[in-house]
Amino acid sequence: SRHDRTLARSSGRTPSADAMAPMDAAALPGFFPIAELSTYQARWVIRARVTAKGSLRSFTTRNGAPMQVFDCNLLDESGEIRASFFNQMAEKHYGAIEQGKVYTFSRGACRIANRQYNRTNHRYELVFDRDCAVEPSADDGTIDTVKLNFVNLRSLQSRALPCSVDLCGIIVGSKPPFAFTSKDGKELVKREITVADDTATSMTVAIWGERATQEDLVFECSPLVCLKGVTVKEFKGGLAGSLEQAGSIIFNSELPDAQRVQAWWKACGGQASLTSLSLSQEGVVPLGDVRSKPSPVTIDICGVIVSFKPPFSFTSAAGKELVKREVTLADDSGFSMLVTLWGDRARQDDKIFDDCPLVLLRGVLVKEWNGGLSGSLLEAGSVLLSPGVPEADRIRAWWSQGGATQSLTALSQDMGAGGGARVAVGRACSVAEMRRSAELVSTQPELFSVVARLASVQTRKQGEVQPLMYMACQEPRPGSTLLCNKRVGEDGVCPACGRVGRAAPRLNIRCRFADFSDGAWLTTFHEAAQGVLGSTAEEAKAMEVAEGGREALEAMIRRRYFQRPLQVTVRAKLDSYMGEPRSNITCTDARPVQLGQHGRAMLRGIREMLSQRAGAAGAGA
Repeated sequence: SRHDRTLARSSGRTPSADAMAPMDAAALPGFFPIAELSTYQARWVIRARVTAKGSLRSFTTRNGAPMQVFDCNLLDESGEIRASFFNQMAEKHYGAIEQGKVYTFSRGACRIANRQYNRTNHRYELVFDRDCAVEPSADDGTIDTVKLNFVNLRSLQSRALPCSVDLCGIIVGSKPPFAFTSKDGKELVKREITVADDTATSMTVAIWGERATQEDLVFECSPLVCLKGVTVKEFKGGLAGSLEQAGSIIFNSELPDAQRVQAWWKACGGQASLTSLSLSQEGVVPLGDVRSKPSPVTIDICGVIVSFKPPFSFTSAAGKELVKREVTLADDSGFSMLVTLWGDRARQDDKIFDDCPLVLLRGVLVKEWNGGLSGSLLEAGSVLLSPGVPEADRIRAWWSQGGATQSLTALSQDMGAGGGARVAVGRACSVAEMRRSAELVSTQPELFSVVARLASVQTRKQGEVQPLMYMACQEPRPGSTLLCNKRVGEDGVCPACGRVGRAAPRLNIRCRFADFSDGAWLTTFHEAAQGVLGSTAEEAKAMEVAEGGREALEAMIRRRYFQRPLQVTVRAKLDSYMGEPRSNITCTDARPVQLGQHGRAMLRGIREMLSQRAGAAGAGA
């Protein structure tokens, strides 16, 4: 590196220093304290523990000369200093010096420390390039195994960056290890952990190599950790740390600072609301401005939870058990967006989300999804109910002064399967208005939101029993984590995959929805069909093959007729059939109406009608 070349050029001794013969350690009355080393001392012997040791690196100087170097940190009772060994001394001592052992060191040179590379607090650093002496020394326990100078996470906001610090905190989140190839072709493995301390602040820290590939259990259940040598830099509008190769990671330390952090975590029950340094510092972004942001983007959102779904457990493509919950937030910009919560935040009792609570979400990753925008709360993010930020007061006033009955524009195309309530997607209208508008659509699809009831499901056509489901391939697509979902043949072979694999039933039914104005037959696919029937495809398949068979399944479907109203999302697009243009109208989502939200919309409509009649009466007078 540039620093290595600089040290190599400057490591030659001055004439006065070379004229003095180094003194053996035995000739000195005691060892020289590391804290007192400077360019003013030419002869010294130090006794120190190697607390960190880097790898042996090769590089070429500007004049083409090959060089070798490795670095280590040396600690005694007085302080810590960085040392660099070059060329023959690097070859000679790299294999002999072990991290954690105690040695005596002499015949080195002091230089001003380069703060860009030197992470110790010492003003100077040592260079051993020729004739240095390194001898093992008995470990009498008087020198600590590691020297930690902790800083709290909140103070990092005021530090000059990049900087190197020691941290003590609780691991509140961990991602799986991730292997990749660097730009210079080197194979690397990293794992990102989120560390929080008693300033209620958190930050993401990357750990590398063998430290990253430890078992997931090591990082679970919020362990206490001390990190020595974390480089902190700006990253994507926030701060992120990276544990240096020469750094250390210590679990469950008995140091007083560590015990203080542990006591804080136990006292707050692990439910502390954390401010993440690793998130964008843009502040709260109105939902109406989200569309103008580059996607993906990480933002903070303050709004009212106008709807939510129950928690949903599933297994990821990597085989990890996950839990998520989707909530819909709205703010005084008149927009709403779906945000996914994960883990313990998703498992919270439904009462937390009832009655349209005001919430501040810090660290929401917003991406394009299903033709709209949706958010996902990052692991480093936080959820704060009834926040005290200025935006919260404004949104609270908006909600109480008419926002609760305001028509919202949805940024998210919510295509998920049943359960819970949501903000309507598409233009609100009656069935009759939807049918008229659908006849006028172009090749660009349009969405309509209709409140209707299930009137009928087509179970027979011209006297023949109609299939209500089919078996779909559940193998992943090549090069993707998405499932194939192609219809498999009676022999179980998927025509796309060309083999027999896992398969699962998927619903495909024709439903007639009706309201006060009209009725309409709509093709209703899997996710929406499950919402209509209030049953999963697996449950319907099990009922069909069990005792009672098809008759029992049809009886269950009939019991759904004209039950509670459904919020139905309809997609209309101009297609071609037998060479003739024809509107293709399908149901893409159906679920029980959120009665409170629907009631507010009806009240708004009544007010508008009364206002119009009052205006007409006034004009007539």
